[in-house]
Amino acid sequence: MSAPSFDVGIEVAATRDGAGADAAALEALIRDVLAAERAADGSALTVLLADDEALRALNREHRGVDAPTDVLSFPAAEGEPFPAPDGGGGEPPYLGDVAVSLDQVARQAAERGLAFELELRHVVLHGLLHLLGHDHETPAEEAAMRAREESVLGDAIHAGAAGHDD
Repeated sequence: MSAPSFDVGIEVAATRDGAGADAAALEALIRDVLAAERAADGSALTVLLADDEALRALNREHRGVDAPTDVLSFPAAEGEPFPAPDGGGGEPPYLGDVAVSLDQVARQAAERGLAFELELRHVVLHGLLHLLGHDHETPAEEAAMRAREESVLGDAIHAGAAGHDD
């Protein structure tokens, strides 16, 4: 049996002080997590790496919060279904979109004493887990999501972490 394939799009709409994110490393992380979570072969998603201004606009539009945030997830399974031609039979699932503020990631990394790339991997993973159905609305869900993040990135990822406000 061959390894599953996934369609991962990473759009870089902003850079952090000229230092771009390692899109190849993020794509590898996403593919590894999708495989570990047994996502359907051919599953697709898009990650937008943007700035505070873009995340503030998205946060205001979709959550009614007029402030930037680190990561927002837009699971395709939520909201109105997108009509597919001929009923969409056999099409691999589109999981949704993840939007990340590189500005906020840089601030959080500095506050927590983490490397920028590690914090970026953390917020992308957090957003991806939301697309895969994980949440943190209850203490039990929060503990499970935290454990899943730590199983991928190590427990140091939550050192000094206040959590995500999504």
